[in-house]
Amino acid sequence: MRGYLEEAGLGFTDSPEDADVIVINTCVVRKDTEEKMIKRISEIETLYSGSKKIIVAGCMVSSMPATVKKIAPSASLITPSSVDRIVDAVTSRERVEYLGGFRAVDRIPLPRVRGVIAPIPISEGCLSDCSFCITKISRGSVRSYPPRVIVDTVRDLVSRGYKEIELASQDSAVYGFDLGKRFLLPDLLREIEERVEGDYMLRVGMMNPQWLWKIFDDLVEAMKSPRIYKFLHIPVQSGDNKVLRIMKRGYSVEEFEEMVKEVRRKIPEITIATDIIVGHPGEDEEAFKNTLDLLERVRFDRVHIAQYSVRPLTEAAAMPQVPEHIKKRRSTEVQKVQEKIGLEIHRQYIGSRARVLVTEKGFREGTVIARTISYRQVVIRGDIPLGSYIDVDIEDATFFDLRARLDSH
Repeated sequence: MRGYLEEAGLGFTDSPEDADVIVINTCVVRKDTEEKMIKRISEIETLYSGSKKIIVAGCMVSSMPATVKKIAPSASLITPSSVDRIVDAVTSRERVEYLGGFRAVDRIPLPRVRGVIAPIPISEGCLSDCSFCITKISRGSVRSYPPRVIVDTVRDLVSRGYKEIELASQDSAVYGFDLGKRFLLPDLLREIEERVEGDYMLRVGMMNPQWLWKIFDDLVEAMKSPRIYKFLHIPVQSGDNKVLRIMKRGYSVEEFEEMVKEVRRKIPEITIATDIIVGHPGEDEEAFKNTLDLLERVRFDRVHIAQYSVRPLTEAAAMPQVPEHIKKRRSTEVQKVQEKIGLEIHRQYIGSRARVLVTEKGFREGTVIARTISYRQVVIRGDIPLGSYIDVDIEDATFFDLRARLDSH
């Protein structure tokens, strides 16, 4: 959305007071996020209705339009599928509603970049029907960008000096399934590598196991390219088969573990991240223990932990709920287990050397953040230009990242 507005020559400010038009981009993936969105929209409506144009955009508009209209009657509305009309919404003198259905996509807006990193969408929507998730309700079924459009966008970004290109979507594994399955994600990766010259790295976004299986062998071969990070984000969500069935995830724990085992055999340096939801309806203590056991067996490099959050219009919202205090306890237990595993994994790298790509300024003054070929995060002291490839000595580690200094050799 910001890309379309920048293309139109519009400027930005972080202060609503200084803005001519206030755009609130919403997310409803979790209940606490939804509550924050509602509070912020209400505040903006109260303070600026009548004096400034207000636009509410994003997933809340598509999944909860009546709620948005009630708390912000003066606001213009735009759904994610109509994001290409954001310039019209901003420049219109009237209140407008762009609530069109889910449409085919054929143009990628300029991405919002940070440092030398540029994320670009390769598709919108998903094919799964998970009982807990509102994504399909708010985003619709998968709609893939044409390969030519993606390749041209990557080429343009690389020519402008961007070094890390993130191929993003709600589920990267289903790219091309709506295009007759004639051109899938592995084909896209090869097409980019063959047609885009330059010095860059590709990072493939999250992929659901249910669909990853269908492209697994071909994808693993494509990912052996030196231009692709050896990194997979595969959300398992639970280590219990009963809970996975309730979630409607479309795979078993055993199938997931076999996938991880196979990818580690074929790409030994692979980094694997996953997602865990604790407190989903149907998760009793035995099911939760099975999730902890899975973490110990698989030893993921990184785990994103979420407490189950009731989402409107989803099947899980109507099921008996796990008490909040139990969700919090389970979340803490998963965090402790994963911090131990993550630290053990990272300590193995102390004393080694690595070639890294410097991608961002560090959070602390005088540091930068870099990535190894396996997409492990490395924090380095020094004023090192972004986009540089450097050799470093790993001298310390946390569960989250590696700490290094410039190779003295």
